[in-house]
Amino acid sequence: MGESAQHGQSGGVNISGVIGSVGGDIIGDSKIVYALDEALLPVLNAIKSAPPEVRPEAEAKLAALKQEAARGKDANKGVMGKLVDELVQLVPAAASAVGTAFATPLLGALVGPATKFLLDKFRSNK
Repeated sequence: MGESAQHGQSGGVNISGVIGSVGGDIIGDSKIVYALDEALLPVLNAIKSAPPEVRPEAEAKLAALKQEAARGKDANKGVMGKLVDELVQLVPAAASAVGTAFATPLLGALVGPATKFLLDKFRSNK
């Protein structure tokens, strides 16, 4: 087995050396995006129920929120907090869906400190 990384490799997984038995999934970009889409589906549904004039802007805020959350532990909690505030201001019905989404273990593990920040923010605004 080669011990060097694949130069110029774009995506995928490169494991070298002697590997024992491992289990579980290797989480890559597409799985993170899929997980975010699934977790935030209730938010998208709330946006679809909103008045037509606010939907495009709300969808853009949700897309930006997903993009920031996809950064995982490097997600900027200030940016995420601002996006959530703006989204909920546009679509008040999305507030509970956002709170529920970020309370899931999946997003908690993925986004880490930003998730705690958002949940604390929701608790203090009630």
